[in-house]
Amino acid sequence: MKKNLISILFLFGFLNVSGQGIEFEHSSWSEVVKKAKVLHKPIFVDIYTSWCGPCKVMAAQVFTRPEVGAKYNKGFVNVKIDAEKGEGIAIAKKYEVKSYPTYLFINPADESLIDRSKSSMAAADFNDVGDKMLFKFTGRDQIGLADLDAKYNTSNYDEAFAKAYIKRLKAEGKSTGQVLSSYITKFVSKIPSADQLYFIGLNFAKGADANLYKYMINNYKAIDAVLCKRDGVAGASLYFNLRGETIAKIEDALTLKNETQLDRLFADLNTVEIDERKNKKVLEFKIRLYTANRDTLQLLQAYRAYISGFLLPSNKTASIGRESFVLNKNEPVAVLPIDSVSASDWCSNYAIKLSKISKDVQDKKLTNSLFEKAITLNNSSVLKNNRNVIAYNFGDKVLAIKQQAELVGEMKNSNDESLKDAEATFLKMQNNESNLPILLYRRKIVKKH
Repeated sequence: MKKNLISILFLFGFLNVSGQGIEFEHSSWSEVVKKAKVLHKPIFVDIYTSWCGPCKVMAAQVFTRPEVGAKYNKGFVNVKIDAEKGEGIAIAKKYEVKSYPTYLFINPADESLIDRSKSSMAAADFNDVGDKMLFKFTGRDQIGLADLDAKYNTSNYDEAFAKAYIKRLKAEGKSTGQVLSSYITKFVSKIPSADQLYFIGLNFAKGADANLYKYMINNYKAIDAVLCKRDGVAGASLYFNLRGETIAKIEDALTLKNETQLDRLFADLNTVEIDERKNKKVLEFKIRLYTANRDTLQLLQAYRAYISGFLLPSNKTASIGRESFVLNKNEPVAVLPIDSVSASDWCSNYAIKLSKISKDVQDKKLTNSLFEKAITLNNSSVLKNNRNVIAYNFGDKVLAIKQQAELVGEMKNSNDESLKDAEATFLKMQNNESNLPILLYRRKIVKKH
C-alpha cells in the first residue's frame, strides 16, 4: 500500500525534465508516425485553425512553457495540424474533430486514438492531460479510484495525498467540490500559502457547496493574483467557473424573486467581474427582476443607467448584447468587431421599452438618441417607422407625420416589403389616433451550405 501511495504522488509528475516549450515536428504525417514508431512514443496532435482564438492562446501561453515542453518533448512526438489545410483536412475528418483546439493522442502502431482532449486550459492542467495519456499508452498501473476513495474516507491522509486525489478526480471527470472544500478545512490556515491558493484556484469547478463558494468569493482577489502571476490562462479559467457559478445562483434567486439574496449575489458578481464589465451584468439582471415585479420606478432607473452606461457610448457598441470570451487574465479583454444589425436591434428595443413606461423629457431624449444610433448602425425602414411612432406617442406629432411622409416616399421608391404597414401608420397619424403600435419584423436568416 505504501508503494501505491508513493506512486499516486508521482501521478502528475511523470517525465519531469527541463525544456523550453513543446518542440513540434515539421514533416508529413507519415514521417511523424514513422518517427513515433521508432521511438515507441505516442503522438500528440494539436488540431487548430488559423481563426481560433483559444488555439492561439494555447500556442503562445501554454505550449511555450518550459514545464510543458519538458513533459511533452520527452513523452510524445508532437505535431501541429491545421484542420483546414493540406493533410489536416483528412486527419480532422478521420478522428471526427468537431471543435478547436482539439488535442489528439495517437498510438503510432496502428494510428488508433488513445484519447482526446479539447479547449484552452492552464499549463498544469495540460500537463495532467499528458500524464493521463502516457499512463494509457504505456499501460502502467494506476491505483484504482475506489482504493483512493477508501483512503480518503478514512480521513487518515496528508496534504500531498489530498492534492493528488483531487487532481485524479479532476482527470477522471469527477466532481471535486466536496473534496476541495474538505481540503481547505483540513489543511489551509487563515493565511494560506501561495501554493495553496494556486492549487485551490486551479481546481475549483462549478457545482461547489455553499462553504466552498463563500471561500472562493471571500478570497477571490488573493487567489486571482496568484493565478495571474503564474498562469493567466488559469486565471481566466477560474474567472469563467466562479462567474458562472455566481450567475447560476442569481438565476435561481431570480426565479424565487429573493431580493435580499440577489443583492448579496450581485455584490459577489462584481467581486469576480473584470472592470470592463462591472455593473453591466448586474443591471441586466435587475431589469429582469424589476420587470417581473412590475416595479416601474426601479425599472425606469435601471433602464436609464443601462442605456447611458452601456448602449449609447460609442466605445461600448461592440459589446452591446454580447461579450468576448476571456482566454487569458493577463491580456486585455479582446474587442469584438461591431455587429451592426444586432447592436441596432438592442438599441431600438430598449428605446421602445423605455417609451412604454415613461414620457419624461429625459427619457424622450434617451429614446431619440437610441433610435439615432440604431438607424446609423442599420438604415432600416422598420427602425425609421418605429422612431416616428415613438416620437408621435411622445407628443411630437408634427415632426412624426413629416418624417413618416418622407419615409413612405423612400419605401415606395425601393419597393419596400413593409410599405403597406408604414402607410397604415401614416394614415393613423393623420387621423390623430393615439398609442400607435410599432412595426415588428424578423431578421432574415441566410442559410449556409
